[in-house]
Amino acid sequence: MVRRGHGIRGGWSGPAALLILLSAGACSEEEDSYTDAAVDRGRDVPLSDAFSPPVGEPLEISSTFGPRWKESEGRYDFHRGIDFPGSSGDPIHAIGDGVVEAVHPEGSAEFPNGGNTLIIAHDLRNPFDWKGHRIERIFSLYLHLRDFLVAEGASVTQGEVVATMGDTGTATFVHLHFEIRLQTICSLEYQTANTAASCAQYGFDPHVHPFLFIGGANTDAVAIDHTPGSPFLFFCDATRGDLDLNELRTDLGTINFDRRTGINATSTAALDDFDYGWVRIVPEPFTSASASIRYQFHFPQKPRYVELTDIYGRGVRRDWD
Repeated sequence: MVRRGHGIRGGWSGPAALLILLSAGACSEEEDSYTDAAVDRGRDVPLSDAFSPPVGEPLEISSTFGPRWKESEGRYDFHRGIDFPGSSGDPIHAIGDGVVEAVHPEGSAEFPNGGNTLIIAHDLRNPFDWKGHRIERIFSLYLHLRDFLVAEGASVTQGEVVATMGDTGTATFVHLHFEIRLQTICSLEYQTANTAASCAQYGFDPHVHPFLFIGGANTDAVAIDHTPGSPFLFFCDATRGDLDLNELRTDLGTINFDRRTGINATSTAALDDFDYGWVRIVPEPFTSASASIRYQFHFPQKPRYVELTDIYGRGVRRDWD
């Protein structure tokens, strides 16, 4: 995900050199020397079955997974899927072989804001362990659809057109909101509120970054920098080809978007609050027209190090001398 910087006050080589140096002139070399090093922690979610994108133009993402500024509502929101913009009636494809788990028409109690929603269950040929459970199945979810082209219980094949893109529900433009959920459809919020439900046994929020299964651009062209002071401000700039930031790790604490490490996911209100005490994450606005995405990390006190990694565990660590 991240290209390394070297020396004092940054300075990058390769693709990241095209990005803006954010802290130039902010401090003297003597008071703010640091060292950057590449890290590779490996994937949070093990490599599993091969799936394909649900749309024909998968690079035209208007919103990625994790913390975001939700322009339509003027607020911050933890986005548990990715959004693919398009035109009304564009074909939506099954990402893999599976069985239609559910067809929820607009206004359903299950997805009141999602409009026409389709859920497909995919049994994995290569199960894996996740948060104390064996993951043998994933669910792909397709929201804001215009038309359903399959019925509940139907078997589907990878690449089959199962629906068309629309703007049903609370969508303010035509797009597909797409999710991957591990083992269960039930969010942690639902499990917490419905302890007698069969899905309450899992105890984790099942949504993960869809790129882990359907693939996505991963150019490793992200730049980092910081502005000293109190509060201490750290920046991350990513190109459109690298929309997979996943973990912030410091000596003060850790935040992991996929695993929800350090994140309260028991309610939507808690999940959408990016002030974690030891750090506040501020995602800047991003749309399908944006060339890059920027995250700000506000620290009440300067950390000894900051490490950022993507969903594949690749990233950079900055240590201050």
